[in-house]
Amino acid sequence: MDETTLVESPSLSIRDSRAALSKSVLPSADQSNVDIGPSSRFARLIEKMRGSLSVWGFVDQGFVSLASFVAAAIVGRVCGSVELGIYTLAVRIFWLAAGIPNALVWMPYTARSPRLNEDRRAFFLGSATVHLACIATVSCLALALVGVLPLLGLSQRDWLLPMCLALIPFSVMMLLREHIRRVLLAHMETASLLKVDIPIAGLQVLILGMLAWTQNLSAVTALVGMSAGCIWGAICLASQKHRLQISRRRVRQHWGYNFNLGKWLLVVSVAWLLGEFLYYWFVEHYHGLEALGRFSAAAITVMLFNPVLLTVQNLARSILSNTYAESGNTALREKTLQGTQYVMLGFGIAFLMLAVCGGWIVVLVFGDKYAGLDWIVASLCLGMFTYVSCLPVEAALTTLQDGRGMLIGSIVRLGVIVCAGLPLIAMYGPIGVGFSMAISSFAAGMLQWKFFQEQCPSAR
Repeated sequence: MDETTLVESPSLSIRDSRAALSKSVLPSADQSNVDIGPSSRFARLIEKMRGSLSVWGFVDQGFVSLASFVAAAIVGRVCGSVELGIYTLAVRIFWLAAGIPNALVWMPYTARSPRLNEDRRAFFLGSATVHLACIATVSCLALALVGVLPLLGLSQRDWLLPMCLALIPFSVMMLLREHIRRVLLAHMETASLLKVDIPIAGLQVLILGMLAWTQNLSAVTALVGMSAGCIWGAICLASQKHRLQISRRRVRQHWGYNFNLGKWLLVVSVAWLLGEFLYYWFVEHYHGLEALGRFSAAAITVMLFNPVLLTVQNLARSILSNTYAESGNTALREKTLQGTQYVMLGFGIAFLMLAVCGGWIVVLVFGDKYAGLDWIVASLCLGMFTYVSCLPVEAALTTLQDGRGMLIGSIVRLGVIVCAGLPLIAMYGPIGVGFSMAISSFAAGMLQWKFFQEQCPSAR
């Protein structure tokens, strides 16, 4: 559960574009090599920050996350917990579906496009765009079927059909927006990325504000309004059409390449996202939409640290990759242990403070109707702390390219969520989500440490 908000999945965008965000642009050539004093050092620091893709990637993530947080807060405060529950469940469904293009389109493009010349890259981008369009079409058809067909008793939920229909334009526009974002990240064009995301963020909040002001805001209209806010992304993508070429033969060839590269990542991503979705579905199934909405308000509050969390993920992979390349297994092990200690200390203090005052923050943001969520916030803080503590070893396995360890860890985590999370949530309500997160993250983390130790054993 590493999404600050319910609309942008930073765990998807930042994690899968780490190669683009972990590099820095060199200072400009006219910079002096002679340090003449504190003012010169300060000017050089500012210049490096201006040129750093990681810094601007973090700024962009901050805007996206803030806009999504505000959007969810507007829905929860104006419409109440039931509508917030429908809204959050809808966006979770979208991000579950987005795991498919993440693995089969965006990750292969990020990995391969920098190595291609301009002409071949244009055809590769054209193929990626066609692949995304096909996946989006299938996803929309699936949403329509789920809303219409009486599957597994879902037809008894009268809110399901309107939600699924609203999810169709939402999915199309959000996938389109995410596509242009991933392309710009792959090309390390962070200035252009800001020009895409800042107007979209502002437009989405403005539309939701107008819907609330005219008393037309609901979960369904919020989804439609968020999709309308992404129209700027469509305009930006259209303005980049000169950068892509489409060839039917190459579309088929590139699909084979992308599938071979992304099939295992697809399993890992979908298993991880399915686990996050199950928390929300279990709460709704056992305790209803109102309980889901109140739980969502607590979860959004706990994700306040998400921009920092995403930066830590990105830096961990960058630091450990460089350490391994320069100094080998022993240094990688030492740095992973050190990073785990730092993360546990820093986030331990942060989540402890949030556990103490989180209930008050929920009421401040969402209103008095969401009072009494202190223990839910505290349990979620425990779950998030356990998850964050496993980030360094997960980054180390990524550095070692240990797909087996990552795959087994994600499957074990999903299995624990089903076996332990389901009864915990059934018996204790939303409080059980935090305990389930802690247990599943701990189990997956212990397995990851086992695989890591096999490849980087301690010195005898």
